[in-house]
Formats: sequence, structure tokens, C-alpha cells
Amino acid sequence: MRRLVLNAAILLCSGMLLAGAAHSAEGQAVGVDPDAVARLSGTDRILAVGADISLGEQVVTGPSGQVQIVFSDQTRLVVGPGSALIIESYLFNGNTADKFAINALAGSFRFISGHSPKSAYSINTPTASIAVRGTKFDFNVRPPRTDLMLYEGAVRLCSTSGQCQELVARCDLGTVDASVAQLVNHRDPTHPELSAAFRYARFQTPLLSQFRVSGAGKCAEPPQDQGVPGSLSPLGGGSGSPQTQQPTRFPTFGN
Repeated sequence: MRRLVLNAAILLCSGMLLAGAAHSAEGQAVGVDPDAVARLSGTDRILAVGADISLGEQVVTGPSGQVQIVFSDQTRLVVGPGSALIIESYLFNGNTADKFAINALAGSFRFISGHSPKSAYSINTPTASIAVRGTKFDFNVRPPRTDLMLYEGAVRLCSTSGQCQELVARCDLGTVDASVAQLVNHRDPTHPELSAAFRYARFQTPLLSQFRVSGAGKCAEPPQDQGVPGSLSPLGGGSGSPQTQQPTRFPTFGN
């Protein structure tokens, strides 16, 4: 009888430990502006500086909200105003992730990769998939399109139909809908209009220093050496103080 009781107690403790591990935090909100929640199973949890961000949670911001997140592998992610994303997968192994997948549902974002291998990262949107190559970039999800501007490294941007573009040069801009991906270089005459939509390229003051990208603003300006304007390539070519307050109303995004 004692042995049965002991075994039952061990199983109970093991179950509690596993449950705790399943809900352990993968990231931490180090900067939060008002109107930001973490949503799980229809329940909203108000985010504040120091709050954990866990697997399966949907981070949702209101019109004035913003969340700056640092993950265990030092990946940094900004969720801009009126935005939503889900942390879909994060398998941590030491100080790196074997798999790190997010689903960006809508809004504006900044992504800076951490110590994990390139193959670990994947970002999906309703119209695109983004393969990270150790890099820094901003991207906007405004159905029916996803737009991305590269600052450092490289990115492979693909439509849901499987057509892709490689972004490898600083200030390269990619735009994709469900079927077509296009590459816009910095000298393309359409670049200024498209780059104007990237809020953090134009205004980094709301971001903590570790989330800023040196020289990002130059990508929202005409290049100093104008040269010969490029053309729109067809598809297939290759700091404000953190604060918190009770949010007012948050948009509902589908999972």
C-alpha cells in the first residue's frame, strides 16, 4: 500500500512538473505601451513590462498599443499598434531554439533574429511565408498583402502558391499576395511610396535601444546615388518609457 501511495505521489508530481513546463515562458515583454493583451482560449491577460509570453498565446495590440519582446535565444520582436500574432512553436535547447515559428495575423512588426540557427525560424502570414537568414527586417501584414523591408542579412519571401523572392541587399523591399511575389530594389521608382508604410523605418523613437536598427531610416529615403532606376521585378527571380494601463477595446483576429 505504501508503495502504491508513493508511486501515485511521484506520478502526480511529475504531471505537475510537465504541466508547468508546457506553459513555461518563451519570451518576455520588456517594453509595453497601453492597449496590449495576451489572449489564450478567449481570455485576455493585460500585458505589462516583465510579463511572460508563452507558447500558443496571441499577442494583440489596440490602436495605441505596442509590445517589445525578447525571447530566450535573444530574438527580438516588436508587435506594433493594431496588430496580432501567435507564438506557434518554440523548442528551446540551451541558449538556442531548434524551432521558432510565429503566425503574424495582421499589423506591423519588426524582427531581429537571435542565436538560433537560420533553419529554426519561420514566419507565416495569411498570404506569405518568410524564411529568415539571420537578419533584421520590418514587415506589414495588410490582407491581401504582406510587405517586407530588409535592413541586414537575407530573407526568402514566398507566396502561398510557392513563388518566392530572395531579398539580399539592404533596403530591398518585397511585396507578396497569395499568388505573386515581387522584389523592389532601393532605386525602383515605386520604392519611396511602398517604404512610407514602414513605421519603424521612419520613426524609431518608441523603441528601446536593443530594438532599433542603425541606418534604418535611410531605407525610407531615396538613395544618395540615384543611378538608373530599377524596375519592379516579377516573381520567381530568386523610446518612449514603457507603461501600462487598462486597455479599452481590442480587435479580434482569427487563429
